[in-house]
Amino acid sequence: MLNKKYYLQHTVDVYVTELKDEKVRVTFHRMTTREKVEIVTSKIIAEFLALLDGRKSAHEILIMLGAFEQHAAINLIEFLLAQHLITEDNGNVDSQSRYARQIAYLDDMILDRKGHETQKILESKKIAIIGCGAVTGNIAENLARAGIQKFILVDFKDFKRSNLSRHLFSRASDIGKSKAEVLANYLKKIDSRIKIEFYKEKLLPNSNLSKWFDQDVNLVINGCDEPYIGHTSVKLGRFLQTKNIALYVSGGFDAHLMSSGELVYPPNTPCIDCIQKTFSNALSDWKPIYSRTDDIEPLVSNINKKINIPTDYAIGGPGGIASMSGYSAFLSTLKIIHFLSEDSQYNYSTIRYEYLPNSGELTKFTLLKQGDCNACNR
Repeated sequence: MLNKKYYLQHTVDVYVTELKDEKVRVTFHRMTTREKVEIVTSKIIAEFLALLDGRKSAHEILIMLGAFEQHAAINLIEFLLAQHLITEDNGNVDSQSRYARQIAYLDDMILDRKGHETQKILESKKIAIIGCGAVTGNIAENLARAGIQKFILVDFKDFKRSNLSRHLFSRASDIGKSKAEVLANYLKKIDSRIKIEFYKEKLLPNSNLSKWFDQDVNLVINGCDEPYIGHTSVKLGRFLQTKNIALYVSGGFDAHLMSSGELVYPPNTPCIDCIQKTFSNALSDWKPIYSRTDDIEPLVSNINKKINIPTDYAIGGPGGIASMSGYSAFLSTLKIIHFLSEDSQYNYSTIRYEYLPNSGELTKFTLLKQGDCNACNR
């Protein structure tokens, strides 16, 4: 170990503060994750860190300093390596590769292994996406750019003109074409290695999900919000639970265009039925308030019945812009990538976040396991 050459991680800033009794506080600041690691030690440790440049071995540096015990030096290096604060592995990362900055992030985020090893894990994953809409299209693009190379896409719809404002993978020339096929072609332009199966089919109560999902699928992302994403998620969640395949229920739908989704992977998280029950319990005391209009004639008298309204225009549908869908997708993708990276410290807390643009507030809602659920509490 002492004969190897080490250097400080490029994503780590080091700050040294002098204390009493010849001690110093060394603060390691990970720029990518905003985390800090602090140690209180002797000044000679700070000098040792300053000399770690990848050119001299640890043994050569110790000889220069002349005041280290070998056992203490080995303990120090083991600690710094375990925290990913120093590295000796420079040859496996190409600074010009398309994933160089992502690998640096993964190196800081996941301490189980080197960043380039986590990158290989990501590239081995297979993702299925149900509903190729504004949010899931953004998620798919993010995952493709992160290195995911195997996708299954399912959507029965064709592109309409009204989709162009929020579906960032679409172009005017795509109107009338299959959403699943258009997204598939778009992802292949990002990375020619990507392999995609796509189905122009609708998720129905009697759909045979085994046709779409084989045992190689690592994660299913549900963006199918018709007739209601809660209903489609129950069908998917119950099936996937029997296969031990994780489900991510996408946010960014209806009135919740800037919400995250939630991972469903029991028993690590609540099962889909417990999640639905959490929502039902939260809304149990909610009662709609109606207003009465005695005379509706003033409301309709100015309507020009000769106006030619396109037949595919959804009157009264929720409004939204591309940046709202993007917010939901990017927030979700961070969580998805972290899960797919197989981090032993992954936080399975099931919390749905939602940004309220008028107030600038980020709210959160915790989804809970129900006490009588065998699936969640086994």
